[in-house]
Amino acid sequence: MNVAEWILVVLLSVTLLIFLISAIVLIIKLIFLAEEAKKIVQTGQGIAAKADDIIDNVKGMTSVGGIVKTFANRVMENQERRYAEEDAARAAAAEEMAKEAAAAEKEARAAVRAGAKVKAAASKVKSAASSAAKAAKK
Repeated sequence: MNVAEWILVVLLSVTLLIFLISAIVLIIKLIFLAEEAKKIVQTGQGIAAKADDIIDNVKGMTSVGGIVKTFANRVMENQERRYAEEDAARAAAAEEMAKEAAAAEKEARAAVRAGAKVKAAASKVKSAASSAAKAAKK
């Protein structure tokens, strides 16, 4: 090969090297650009979803059905709250009655014990009186 051919081979090799390096850099930049585009698309989808929710809320608040639904929900919440308060009051009353019943049961047991002691003392007095009456007859 002569010198002119070597010069052409070297020039073509350098040109190919430059194109390969620029292609690699371009591919890396495109990958980063695609990632940024993906983030932008996700953000846009989130904004669109929020806008849809806002539109649904506004539509629900301004339509007759939405107003009735809101009113019905509030009435139901008030009733549930009232029923919960009544249930709590009933439970407290039942607990108080159970405490009173337990106290009355204790008092009744104490009275039965006291009555048994009085009965025993009365029978002792009765037997002592009968013994004294027998002794007096003799």
